[in-house]
Amino acid sequence: MQLFWQRGYEAASLQDLQVVTGLSRSSLYQTYPSKQAWFVAAFSRYVEQRRALLLEQLEASASPLGFIRERLLSVLDDGGSDGVPRGCMLVNVANEFSLSEPALVPVLKRATAGICQVFEQALVRAVACGELPAGDDLQARAAYLQCVMSGLRTQVKSGLPADSIRATVAVVMTSLGGA
Repeated sequence: MQLFWQRGYEAASLQDLQVVTGLSRSSLYQTYPSKQAWFVAAFSRYVEQRRALLLEQLEASASPLGFIRERLLSVLDDGGSDGVPRGCMLVNVANEFSLSEPALVPVLKRATAGICQVFEQALVRAVACGELPAGDDLQARAAYLQCVMSGLRTQVKSGLPADSIRATVAVVMTSLGGA
């Protein structure tokens, strides 16, 4: 997972997979029949771990809007071991493949839907505890937040200053109704 996250699908070779897994070429293919299958397994694991972590953070948060703000600001902590922001694997994969790899389209859609569901749960909780008024289309707002987060991650990778990211998050939170 880390190999694909750092290098992307195209730049990660079978030799690299052998090194990081400690498996021989034949064992690699016995485990998964192709590099793409390895990638899908690694990406699916990333998505599962990420969603579980987000749900855990939501559960631990005293404020649903605080959770959202913190998640959006977390893009500032995307630095890789070399100091270069590695971004979110979901965003990286979507940018690398777009629709060019049909086998990945359903995996990308499930991943995006999972993140939207976490944001929707946070919004539902925000309404329930009075942080947001009832009546808004929470599903559309959750999709909006997922889009914003993806865009923020891309901006961080592009070198946008942290102050600009913080200012954008402030605007997003104001648009939700929570400063």
